[in-house]
Amino acid sequence: MLKHRVSFLALVMALALAALGNAQTSSAGRGEQQVLQAEKDRFAAMQKVDEAALNRLLSDDLTYVHTSALLQTKKEFIDSLKSGAIKYVSMTPSESDWKVRIIGNVALVNGAAAVHVVDHGKDLHFKLRYTTVHTNRSGSWQLLAWEATRFPETP
Repeated sequence: MLKHRVSFLALVMALALAALGNAQTSSAGRGEQQVLQAEKDRFAAMQKVDEAALNRLLSDDLTYVHTSALLQTKKEFIDSLKSGAIKYVSMTPSESDWKVRIIGNVALVNGAAAVHVVDHGKDLHFKLRYTTVHTNRSGSWQLLAWEATRFPETP
């Protein structure tokens, strides 16, 4: 009888651990999808200059480092979009390059994108690799930091 109870308990524990592992994997997968949707939404908001969406998607303490090494705060970044100083014509991420890691309420994203931007009147087309840091505040992912590097130009 004791042997059957031990076997039963072992079976119950194994099933519970498997269920917990599946729940964590499923939860992580959902979190990754939410972060990637926030990335897509931000790229779209940048192109449309959707100030309400940008205010929702960008953390108040954002640091945004452009490929030119220009560092901007959230306000400076949004103001440069609103004034037309920086105009994102298109920003197309390479979704196959996305890598998301979630650690607690922080998500790190590595990605690549093709960019068409008009920067202070200069029409630019380039590819970049970027790293973003997102923070989950009250169930919503916000961009906390962006840093990007241009791929070398090919002749």
